[in-house]
Amino acid sequence: MVTPATYRRRFWVGIGILLVLTPWAIRDSSRALQTMWNAPAFWLPETMEVREAYEEFRLLFSGENVLQISWEGATLDADAVDDAVTALQTLTTPDGDRPAFLADVTSGKSIVESLQAAPAGFSERESINRVKESLVADGDRQTVVIAAYNHRVDDRRREGVAMVRDTVAQAVGVDADEIHVVGSMVDGALIDEEAIRSIERFTTPSTIVGALICFFCLRSVLLTGVVLAIAMVGQGLSLAMVSWAGLNMNAILIVLPPLVFVLTASAGIHLSNYYLDALANHPDESPEQATVRAMTAGRVPCLLAAGTTIVGLGSLTLVQLWPVRAFGAIAGISVALTVGLLLLTLPGAMQWHGALRLRALRRRKQDRVEGQSLAHWRHNTTQSWDRFSGMVMARPLLVVIAFGFITVGAAIGVPQLVTSVNVPRMFPRESQIRRDYLWFEEHLGPTINAEVVVVFDDSATDDALARFIQVARFDSVLRKFEGSGAVISARTFLPTPPKPSSRSLAATVRKNAIRQLVDDPESAVRKTGYIAIAEDGRQWWRISFRFPFGEAIDYRQRMEDVRLELLPVLAEATEGTQLLFTGSVPLTTTSQDVLLSDLFRSFMTAFLIVGVIMILVLRSVPGGILAMFPNLFPTITLFGGMGLLQTPLDIGSVMTASVALGIAVDGTIHLVSRFRSQASAGVDRRTSALRALRQCGPAMWQTTVVCALSPMVYGLSDFIPTQRFAVMMFGLLVSALIGDVCLLPALLASPLGRFFGGKPAGHTPRATTDGGNLASEPSGRRAADAN
Repeated sequence: MVTPATYRRRFWVGIGILLVLTPWAIRDSSRALQTMWNAPAFWLPETMEVREAYEEFRLLFSGENVLQISWEGATLDADAVDDAVTALQTLTTPDGDRPAFLADVTSGKSIVESLQAAPAGFSERESINRVKESLVADGDRQTVVIAAYNHRVDDRRREGVAMVRDTVAQAVGVDADEIHVVGSMVDGALIDEEAIRSIERFTTPSTIVGALICFFCLRSVLLTGVVLAIAMVGQGLSLAMVSWAGLNMNAILIVLPPLVFVLTASAGIHLSNYYLDALANHPDESPEQATVRAMTAGRVPCLLAAGTTIVGLGSLTLVQLWPVRAFGAIAGISVALTVGLLLLTLPGAMQWHGALRLRALRRRKQDRVEGQSLAHWRHNTTQSWDRFSGMVMARPLLVVIAFGFITVGAAIGVPQLVTSVNVPRMFPRESQIRRDYLWFEEHLGPTINAEVVVVFDDSATDDALARFIQVARFDSVLRKFEGSGAVISARTFLPTPPKPSSRSLAATVRKNAIRQLVDDPESAVRKTGYIAIAEDGRQWWRISFRFPFGEAIDYRQRMEDVRLELLPVLAEATEGTQLLFTGSVPLTTTSQDVLLSDLFRSFMTAFLIVGVIMILVLRSVPGGILAMFPNLFPTITLFGGMGLLQTPLDIGSVMTASVALGIAVDGTIHLVSRFRSQASAGVDRRTSALRALRQCGPAMWQTTVVCALSPMVYGLSDFIPTQRFAVMMFGLLVSALIGDVCLLPALLASPLGRFFGGKPAGHTPRATTDGGNLASEPSGRRAADAN
């Protein structure tokens, strides 16, 4: 048997562990933040076909690392365009501590001029037509500067992108805010910057909010201090684990600290409430006795609740996007560690709290009065639950049916869920990145990049002209396809081939010129990166095109339409010709599909495991299944509502379903545990449900307030994924509280409550307390409950 002295020894052991872990948490959490690097394209598994194609594409071409830069007045006639190119050339070579941020720089103006020169010799009008909507605007002479980013300095891309913008601004004499820059490097740099800003701006306010709520709930500086110390060390360790695992921080992992903090605070509040109830209900007992009573009653439910939370987090390891997997694993380990520290440290803190309280009371000679005051305060906090539960349990079966209809109605929206990992949508409409994308759309053309690569293997024709003609056919189809634009391929840089039947001298000269340009590594078409030869000898011909940026555009369907348009051309191509679809659009749509499918799979896995745990705890299959209904209600309601409203599910909200399931089950376990404890003492179902809610209700709303309001500070972030995570967690936890305090008590009090071990109403109770752990009741209240 655990003695009070054992709890005191464990307290000091726990404090020692905290003191040892604190420097590690501070140092290595800071190191983790310095590794911030977001690249959604690299979150997909390397073994996925779309990722393998993208990796090979990146090795051969540099188009995905291109920055497009423009401003008002950047036209084909403007000397400022040349000035910008000259200025950016300085960033292609290292300078002291500054690395070479850029690999190459050119402009639409330079490319148009090269198309007019020999051997192509196009007219200015034809040259512009060949690059319109990509390098030159359709209808005027607005153009762009193109800078190929040096991928070797990805770790400093925020600094590099800012330097590119400032360099161009100084060279052309305009304000930096008027320089518009788009491209994958810009996207990643801005996500990095906003993610770090979210942590720096909102972690401290979130912790303060959580601390104030904890103190309001526990009314004890010592208990609050212990819970907060463990919670803060836990959130620091969660970041440190990112560094220890050799991972980069990203936009998904930034919500680790607030999540670990609130989960730890929630467990601490639940455990402390058992102790405060024991003090209030048994004012004549010593603090040591109250601690033993609280730990006897609360240890198992707290361990079960922590276990289900860890299961919910652990289910995220089934998601294929590695940041989500890492999030689930690290959060689960962190929660296990902090709950272990709470169980090690809190019992000793309870005894110190009681001893200090008694000493203060004796000095004022108010121990008896204050003890009664504490009992009165605890009793007052439950009065609203009596009134509320009276309404819920007056017609419990009707309440269950009403919740059933709401859940079924919301479930209609689940198949309609849509996902989004589109980078510009991660920022508010007034943000710099959104302004830049919209400016490019208005002044130049579409901005959402996609790639089609025509691959010729060894069995394909060796004739460069024949290959070019086949690529030109694919190019023609894309140029005519409604909804796409900015098509660039080898056809852009090479003369139009003569008809195959033509045998004239001019036709022969043109054919030979095309063959020579295709085979010459120094030709414009090869140097601009639209033809490449892989290590295995296959020849890759790249066709770039773009879709317009729009909130309502279904890029998955657009890409499928493109594929269907190109299939007839592929069927007519020579043997050994293949098509690869890559670029940001296929990667984005694949990531969206993975998000949605893995969300469902991870949630169902967690739901089934937690359901099995509930069945084992209740020793009843029907009881375990029914106990999961209140925990299914919040997820179905919120996500079904998102589907009905067509609100996209993004990287900030994908984890919330499994996380909220683990948190929601906490309240279910505590409430069902108290209900069964009463029922085993012979109390009827309705009275057992009432008393269980009376005891657990305050702790449940307190933990909901902490878990919901503390992260809501992150809802003020300008970064949409972080903002949506906070809002979704708030909605899911409030819905979970409604399920636990309305639906679950109604289930327990209804005829279905027999599956939880309860007796029918009217059964004569053998006891009014569960081993002295439940709140004592006035005789009038007990008589009313018995009736």
